[in-house]
Amino acid sequence: MKFQDFFVPRWQHSTPDVRQKATMRLNDQTLLRHIIEKDDDELVRLAAQERLAALTHEKVMVDA
Repeated sequence: MKFQDFFVPRWQHSTPDVRQKATMRLNDQTLLRHIIEKDDDELVRLAAQERLAALTHEKVMVDA
């Protein structure tokens, strides 16, 4: 863990496991798309894809 980790959101943490867990709690679809495109860790990107899919599915279910 780096000192800067105390001052950034968890989805920007230096440890991939922390970013992955934080990603699963996000609701901001734009931010999730950013993580999918830019994060260095494949598991974090996959977690963001799963979360985005879940949010999209929830929205479709509510709208139906």
